Amino acid sequence: MNRVRWAVQTNLGSADDVEKLCLSLERLDVELVKLRVIPFDDTPPDVATDGRTVFYGSTTLMKNVARDGRWTPGVFFDEARFSFEALRAGYGSMLLNGASELLTVGELLARDCAPEAEFFLRPAGDLKEFAGRVHTFAELAPWRDGLASTNGPLGLDTRVQVAEPRALGREWRTVVVDGAVVTASQYRSSGRLKVTGDVPDAVLRFATEMAARYQPAPVFVLDVGEVDEGLRVIETNCFNSAGFYWCDLYEIARRVTAFVRSH
Repeated sequence: MNRVRWAVQTNLGSADDVEKLCLSLERLDVELVKLRVIPFDDTPPDVATDGRTVFYGSTTLMKNVARDGRWTPGVFFDEARFSFEALRAGYGSMLLNGASELLTVGELLARDCAPEAEFFLRPAGDLKEFAGRVHTFAELAPWRDGLASTNGPLGLDTRVQVAEPRALGREWRTVVVDGAVVTASQYRSSGRLKVTGDVPDAVLRFATEMAARYQPAPVFVLDVGEVDEGLRVIETNCFNSAGFYWCDLYEIARRVTAFVRSH
């Protein structure tokens, strides 16, 4: 039987997810390595490369593991397949904000817009330089000087998608493993955080249909939201650095471990 270990970062903001994941792995008798990662440090983690290793942690850890490339599978991430362009090609009209304009932050800030003009703004990739949300142009203006003098992950050349704000009802996070939705959670309602285990069958069917249409990775997170026209794909996320809300962490650990062991 193929050996599988998990390497889990413990110094994360979502400590509850980490604790539940670690307890689930212990129940499954899966080898567990606990890591502490220095924010923005590009040093690869000190984890053995024999067998198969699944990492869970921050975006910093995910990028370091993907860049190093010594672990299998390491992280389920291909930047091109998670890009906005790839999602738009894969999901078509079922992608919320599929008509977004693609710009760099610098190009957006150079525009002559009214201070009160509103935009939905999110990174065009999946590296989460900032969280997607509605901004006014007045809120964005101070970014110009700040980003010109920083070495952080967000810069004036960061590509973003810009769209008209859309009103969303409920929003759900689903976890997809090898084409199957293995668990899900509601995480927001009408723009406010509302975490529950209430996931209608229609949401699970929609997520399964969308996963059959396009999968950026064999294991990934697919977010679904409701608008006036029906259900839409909000975005996809790299599984290895996602938050899980009310999702079943034991089922996630079990299904991902089984998938990695069999591949």
